[in-house]
Amino acid sequence: MIAVTGASGFVGRNLLRAMVDRGIPVRAVVHSPRGEAWVRSLEVEGVQADVRDEASLEKAFQGCSAVVHLVAIIRERGPATFEAINHLGTSAVVSAARRCGVRKLVHLSALGASPGTPSRYLASKWRGEEAVRRGEVPYTIFRPSFIFGPRGGALAQLVMLARYGPFYPFVARVGESPLLERLADAFPLLPVLGDGTYRSMPIDLRDVVACVIQALEREDVLGREYDLGGPEAVTYNSLIDRLLQVLGKHRYKVHIPLSLSWSLVRAGERILSHPPITSAEFEALLLDNVCDPLPAYQTFGLVPRPLEETLRWALGFHG
Repeated sequence: MIAVTGASGFVGRNLLRAMVDRGIPVRAVVHSPRGEAWVRSLEVEGVQADVRDEASLEKAFQGCSAVVHLVAIIRERGPATFEAINHLGTSAVVSAARRCGVRKLVHLSALGASPGTPSRYLASKWRGEEAVRRGEVPYTIFRPSFIFGPRGGALAQLVMLARYGPFYPFVARVGESPLLERLADAFPLLPVLGDGTYRSMPIDLRDVVACVIQALEREDVLGREYDLGGPEAVTYNSLIDRLLQVLGKHRYKVHIPLSLSWSLVRAGERILSHPPITSAEFEALLLDNVCDPLPAYQTFGLVPRPLEETLRWALGFHG
């Protein structure tokens, strides 16, 4: 039996389906009754637990030989802070796994996690990694760049920006609207925070899932850490252009100076309950999110999917 934390999240849902398809016994660890109901629709055992409650994690991990830890936040809300979830929550998962006799832990971190990063989010992910390394449970750590797939992750925000342009902030208040999209088509401007030259290596969700499943099945990757990135490093400007092409949208990019961008981001946080981007997200976005992916490709026999293929699949254009 393999426990998956964050099983009803963006990566978790897809990992769960892949494990079920392969006949891998899985226990889906979720935070809410809604998540538990969803995983049971896959005829998978679901159990509620909170990474801030070690006792609930111990109950969830009983009888499991391995744990895949996916829980993390990119937005803080009340007591759910980066420190509480990404660091201390991971530490609690490791402690509970050790006490339950778990023999393997696969941990999903984030590309750019390091002790010296200026990003509070990435610093918390690094501290979570440190808890895994010190935890006395054999582990494999993956650090993916932006993971692209259907209905979630960083791509969902980019799609909303591409569709609604300068009207995107209003979506947070009124929801998705054909009227707002028509307005964006009539005034085809797309704001870009800063110069848009910051880079990333978006990776296909299916490729990440394949690596995680292999890590569960192999012993030779224990005690190892792998950066995961797609086959090319793209600037934000280029990524937006390619996304617009797939969506069939025409937009003129308007670059907003960095100082003004920061002011707009902070104002959005004060005014909107669900701002288009938070300070922590912008902080991480401005850092080059790139790596040398070849060690992971070679170790896992991965032939990464091209970005255009990933975009078309994630957006539902399969032709």
